[in-house]
Amino acid sequence: MTFPVRPIAFVTSLALVFAAPAPAGAQKQPVDPATGETVRRLLELTGAGRLAIQTMETMLSAQRQAMPQVPPVFWDVFMAHARRDIPQLVDSLVPIYASHFTLAQLQELVRFYESPLGRRLAEMQPLIAQESMQVGQRWGALIGAQVGDSLGRAGVLKP
Repeated sequence: MTFPVRPIAFVTSLALVFAAPAPAGAQKQPVDPATGETVRRLLELTGAGRLAIQTMETMLSAQRQAMPQVPPVFWDVFMAHARRDIPQLVDSLVPIYASHFTLAQLQELVRFYESPLGRRLAEMQPLIAQESMQVGQRWGALIGAQVGDSLGRAGVLKP
């Protein structure tokens, strides 16, 4: 089965975004085990993997609608692989966090996310992200309509 170029380009860009190696600066030195475990704990507490999957599901939902010619099974299998392989994404984030935070800072972040307020933030973050995306979409649509109207009145766009 062949897919149109647009879905292939989209999936390729998704793969590049989620699987691209970290920038050279993030891979200068190996991460010591204590820092690595602390970063993994932080990512677990913040729900980083869950947020990545939620973001992908939101993106794929829009892509399903925009590209109905792509069989639903493709998207289902893609997400099944993403869910299964989320530990790989988490592993690829470890050196990034390790390059930006000291072990002491990471431990402090872990303490925060283990606190009641930190747990509440982690719990609410997916909902906040979803609501923020909806607000951003409405805001972008409003700006698009305003620009379209303005350009239409100026004769730059034709009806």
